[in-house]
Amino acid sequence: MARKLLIVESPTKARTLKGYLGKGFNVLASKGHIKDLPKSRMGIDLEGDFEPHYIVLKEKREIVKKIQEEAKKAEIVYLGSDPDREGEAIAQHIKEEIQKKVSGVPIKRVLFYEITPEEVKNSIKNPGEININLVNAQKARRTLDRIVGYTISPLLWKAIMRGLSAGRVQTVALRLICEREEKIEQFKKTTYYVIRGSFEKNGEKFEAVFQPKKKIENKEEIERLLQEIKNANFLVKNYVKREKYVVPPPPYKTSTLQQDASRILGFPPKKTMQLAQRLYEGVPVNGKQKGLITYMRTDSLRLADKAIRKIRDYLKKAFGADYVPGRPREYKDNARNVQGAHEAIRPTDMSLSPEVLRGQLEPDLLKLYELIWWRAVASQAKSARVEERSVVIIPWGHESVEFQAKGSRVVFDGFYRVLGKLPEENDLPELRKNEVIKALSLEILEKHTEPPPRYTDATLIKTLEQLGVGRPSTYAPTISTLIERKYVIRRRKTLYPTELGRLVKDVVVPRFPELFDVHFTAKMEEQLDEIENGKVEWKKVVKDFYEKLKVQLEQFRASIKEIREKDATKELDEKCPLCGAPLVERWGRYGKFIACSRYPECRYTRPLNEPEKTGVKCPVCGGELIKRKNKKGQTFYACSNYPKCRFTLSHEPVAIKCPSCGFPLLEKIESKKGVYYRCPECKKTFSREQIEAKAREEK
Repeated sequence: MARKLLIVESPTKARTLKGYLGKGFNVLASKGHIKDLPKSRMGIDLEGDFEPHYIVLKEKREIVKKIQEEAKKAEIVYLGSDPDREGEAIAQHIKEEIQKKVSGVPIKRVLFYEITPEEVKNSIKNPGEININLVNAQKARRTLDRIVGYTISPLLWKAIMRGLSAGRVQTVALRLICEREEKIEQFKKTTYYVIRGSFEKNGEKFEAVFQPKKKIENKEEIERLLQEIKNANFLVKNYVKREKYVVPPPPYKTSTLQQDASRILGFPPKKTMQLAQRLYEGVPVNGKQKGLITYMRTDSLRLADKAIRKIRDYLKKAFGADYVPGRPREYKDNARNVQGAHEAIRPTDMSLSPEVLRGQLEPDLLKLYELIWWRAVASQAKSARVEERSVVIIPWGHESVEFQAKGSRVVFDGFYRVLGKLPEENDLPELRKNEVIKALSLEILEKHTEPPPRYTDATLIKTLEQLGVGRPSTYAPTISTLIERKYVIRRRKTLYPTELGRLVKDVVVPRFPELFDVHFTAKMEEQLDEIENGKVEWKKVVKDFYEKLKVQLEQFRASIKEIREKDATKELDEKCPLCGAPLVERWGRYGKFIACSRYPECRYTRPLNEPEKTGVKCPVCGGELIKRKNKKGQTFYACSNYPKCRFTLSHEPVAIKCPSCGFPLLEKIESKKGVYYRCPECKKTFSREQIEAKAREEK
């Protein structure tokens, strides 16, 4: 009978650990947090000591009951939730609920930085206590986020529309995206000109460009210069050749993994973290659950000594001794609060290469695993050697007109070979200072200044990290929330602010200038780190924050009427058909609509855009079926006589009688296999060929 109880978060992780620990252990999963703040109220004593009032989540009551029952039978309980702030809070909450029903049983904390038999058993042999500083740091973060969300969001509902939200990190990220869009809109493109020359030395051709420090925007000026130099002799003013070492990139941490998964694989950050969680917790390998990577929420670039030894052995075996440096490579952690026990993200078993796992892992899991695997291996490989060459060429008698060119070639591929990709080469021929070379041609090129690029998932995460806003665990949910709230849309990896997102930013940021300032948010993250390190008392941080926020909240409340009249509405050049007052565009629960400016005295409203007509009659009342969208943005088709007639379809209606039952219309459905038709009445489906054959028959 199992006498030891281990509690983790995930059922997958529980299955993997059960396989490692055997019959003496009972392993249960809490399925994430068991307690949280109540949804229906603030849940924080704002006028007292700011203590959060956590409750057991309704959907977790049975799980808590099961944990308490099993704890009564156990000789010891181990809490094995994830090794970070959230995991520590989960462990604390589970401990509290066990102690309500069970006394005397020892409760210990175990940390699994990788899910392998050796590491798991070692953690069980060396358990510790819950880190109360980590718990307090999570408590402070949760409290701060709840205060921001539950005080500002309701005011946004009154000012604009229901369903909006503001967040400590979320709104700063939105601000960055909106302000970048404003810069793009304000950008004025200018045209300038350069001269490109084609040169030759001993049969080797290369190009060099004259691009003055001050851009030449006058085409006549550049044409005059071209005329002056086109017949001149050209001289090598300077030629430099040097060899440099290129150090491999470090193994992945959370932010860089999300960036490369987005850039290389096209994965949104949320998907990347879901896949990484599965690789960490365990996936089936040769019929057994096995954790393939170390913990994926980390700021650390450190690798354990034993991991480095195994990677170096692999490098020597796979690529030869020439690709293994003389001593192990170490990378400096630049993060502010890197915990010593955390490692970078790396594979846990060097015998399980991506090639070995091909066919055992789902395609997307394998792609992410390959990214992690080769980055970790390359981080310990020898530096590459690259020869760089640069040349400055001038036309005789025009020393200020400098044509410049740069080239490079790889002398030793080093870690590039491990990653399987060499940098682009653009070599230059051997040249000598003061030698005369031949100009084959000179031509004027028209160039244009470019606006700053919009953010992608990768560049936004990089910017947030550089600014100190948020933490590894917050980047993915922040971007997902912005998209779910319809503040931002993603098109081909690029993030665009929506009209609603820009309105929220324009309303909130000026009224809370400090709260949603990038530097203030970064400072708050530093204070959370100080709580984690036991340097600051968490309630003091929350109290100081709330005292400043209260003043701005009162100012926001006083400006709600002004916001509704100026920011959230737009007067139209049209009169209300009922009372003659001006019509306005307003924001409502499902987006924008047109309403009378005298609301609530006059309640005239209509959709902002006229619904798209289909030309197909409603089979119930004879009205016309029109195309609409629900609150989730999904398309459906409804009768124009709604709400009197409630006939709806999920797919496009076509005026074709059902060949089987004679119903007056069919639904046209497009799938990966092609187009087919379905009768909403008898539910039978027909291919396009069947419908076309029926039409020919009727003709």
